[in-house]
Amino acid sequence: MDNLNFVQLVRLMMDDHNITISTINLVPIENSENCKKINKVHNLNGDKWNLVKLLFLYILQGVPLGFSDAFPILLKSKQFSYYDQAIFSVSTWPFTFKILWAPLVDSIYCPSVGRRKMWLVPVYILLGSCLLLCSFYINGWLLNTGDPNVIPLTIVWLIINCLAATQDIVVDGWACSMLQKHNIHYSSMCNATGQSLGSFLGYAVLLLLGSETFCNKWLRFYHKSGGIITIKGYLYFWGIVYIVAAVCVSKFKRETQPSAEQKGLGVLNTYKLLWDIIKLPNVQILGMIFLTAKIGFATIDTVTNMEFMEAGVSENNIVIIGILVFLVKLIVPITITKITKSAKSMDVYMHCVPYRLLHGLAFSLLLYYTPTLLRTGGIVKAGFYTMLGFTFITHQIYSFIMYVIYLSFVSKVSDPNFGGIYMTLLCTFANISLAITKTGSLWLVDVLTFKQCTTSSQNYCSASTLIKSCRAAGGKCSTIIDGFYAEVVISSILGIIWFYIIKKPLTNLYLSDRKNWLVYKEDNSKKVNVNDTTRF
Repeated sequence: MDNLNFVQLVRLMMDDHNITISTINLVPIENSENCKKINKVHNLNGDKWNLVKLLFLYILQGVPLGFSDAFPILLKSKQFSYYDQAIFSVSTWPFTFKILWAPLVDSIYCPSVGRRKMWLVPVYILLGSCLLLCSFYINGWLLNTGDPNVIPLTIVWLIINCLAATQDIVVDGWACSMLQKHNIHYSSMCNATGQSLGSFLGYAVLLLLGSETFCNKWLRFYHKSGGIITIKGYLYFWGIVYIVAAVCVSKFKRETQPSAEQKGLGVLNTYKLLWDIIKLPNVQILGMIFLTAKIGFATIDTVTNMEFMEAGVSENNIVIIGILVFLVKLIVPITITKITKSAKSMDVYMHCVPYRLLHGLAFSLLLYYTPTLLRTGGIVKAGFYTMLGFTFITHQIYSFIMYVIYLSFVSKVSDPNFGGIYMTLLCTFANISLAITKTGSLWLVDVLTFKQCTTSSQNYCSASTLIKSCRAAGGKCSTIIDGFYAEVVISSILGIIWFYIIKKPLTNLYLSDRKNWLVYKEDNSKKVNVNDTTRF
């Protein structure tokens, strides 16, 4: 959802000379003098290399996303606290708030350089430089010495994700003009495939090939210390790749000048349009619903992997389960196509909520018995991993069904005159909910966890000095209340309350008259000027 971008959809809308913008809907004008007949061509002649280039750009777009998913696993394996994890999670926020600077990226450019190249080349150079910088210091940052090493790591990755989000805006916009009109639908395929491959390279490859245990068990004939790759070397490699990509884009990729129809809404008009959309009552109600939508699910979505690692499940097995979940993401959108087209798709969304909340109980029970089941070995251990994998997969199925239905819903209600920016704003509500609850749930685990020193009933191990004094006395900090279980209970209760509060308003929104979602109703004076574009 966070990769949805108003640039791409606005381009699709503006790029067709056969369509005129109406305040109610898009109306084809067959006899207009300005209309150009579009011949339907069903081949890739002239676009084969463009598809390869676009796929490569989307792979580069997905790699930082994969790294961002891998680092929480690495931090947990290095015994960083949930408080440190919460701090690092802030680095993923730029993808949530990219709508704030997307109009600038889309509208400000230098014609002599190229509308997209002006942004993409510097972004790639800066991305590569940040990854190279990170590679030199990453080993020191991942040492959990009690010092705030997570702070510099978070700052660097915040910058990297800001650049990656800007890259997302640029590439999505370029995709609409890079391909011929009859092949424009291939851009979404390149987007989904490229980002998935890039995310796989940044997440699974880093964690599996960097694991000594995995490499010795599956990829080597004899045991050897360390993985096939190192974190430092892998970050260095991708830093070089981004810098080389910047040179290639600059030298070998030509960019045509945008036509008047391709120039977009302009900076000021885009921000004004955003405000006009937010003022719609339906949008405000939908915003309130989905700004709070993750309250009941955030703990399970965010903390579960790390809790199972702490209970004894290996990092490699967590990654392998993650790959299985990734395969589910490829299958689910295809299998529920008929549901998303149905008039009762939002009913399916609401039916999924209770089952998704029940997974909190399922994961809690599995987690509680994990240490015991792992010690038994044999068939019992194999059965445990089967149950664990099945629970993760079913949880992801319900989660992804809700995600796809929500995307379908916002695409249906978005004003077709301004579909791209409208959809991006509606998706931003859900993304903000995800970002805030993710950080909050990580922080709360430590807050809700209560420990006590085994040698002193007055020492609750609430600070690093108390933990050290407990160890010095020959004791250890024993957990009295695990914050994960407490948080699952709290979030589940809040999720049930949220579900019963939003059922009727959400149903009313889905059944609401189409005109209640339009930005400007019959008022031609409020139309924005689509040719207002700022240049250097």
